[in-house]
Amino acid sequence: MRVTLMGSGDAVGVPAPLCDCEYCAESDRRRRPAVLVEAAGRTVVLDIGPDIASQLHREEVYEVDAFFATHAHFDNYWGINELNQAAMDRHVANEEEFDHPTFGKDISVYGSRPVRTFTEDTFPHILDHVRYEPLDPGEEIRKPGFTVRAFDVDHGTRAFPTQGYALSAEGTTVVYAPDVDSIESVPDYCTGADLLFFDGSVLGAEFHGDAETLRESAERFDADRVVMTNVSEHMLERHTGDLDELTDYEVWSDFDHAAF
Repeated sequence: MRVTLMGSGDAVGVPAPLCDCEYCAESDRRRRPAVLVEAAGRTVVLDIGPDIASQLHREEVYEVDAFFATHAHFDNYWGINELNQAAMDRHVANEEEFDHPTFGKDISVYGSRPVRTFTEDTFPHILDHVRYEPLDPGEEIRKPGFTVRAFDVDHGTRAFPTQGYALSAEGTTVVYAPDVDSIESVPDYCTGADLLFFDGSVLGAEFHGDAETLRESAERFDADRVVMTNVSEHMLERHTGDLDELTDYEVWSDFDHAAF
């Protein structure tokens, strides 16, 4: 299994819009959240932010077996519009068929029922082209080579219910839990993972939950390795080289990866 953090940033990314602070100027770019998992000849992407097209091009990924949406916030889901462009096989204006391999892609997205409702209300045309399959917390999707199971995440907002995912393949388990305010209990299928991607508010900027509460939440997963998401030198007012001083967890850059 190969796991790539394609986006390690927060909602606005680094550099932040219209910002010329030293932290934005001197830090590498941090794109919006997304994780790429390649295992058993299959490709899975967790989260679909607005940078998804450039992220997949950077990794030279042109076929994805399944996308998984955590919630409908802009930085985690609005890349669904990019996927819609790939899924369309007819031009919107004149109904002309596209005879080109970059169109008419088979796009499958899994996520919560609230995200599907949001899509129906906000981007209803997308569901004409993209296959969206609701996945409830505790429910499991089995595909040849991998298994994915959803779990509830307390994001601190009723307007945007959030869920994480535990993906298992080739004897390895990866858990993805961005945008967390707190987690009181961890499902058995999420504990003891080889790799946990977790909310970077534990670094101290506290985009979401209290840093100490989040650290306690992260420890409940009992993962072998913990990697931060939602990292922002801009918000932390820290240089990249100083971030390791803030935590015992791993702080990756975009497109860092691990192999198992």
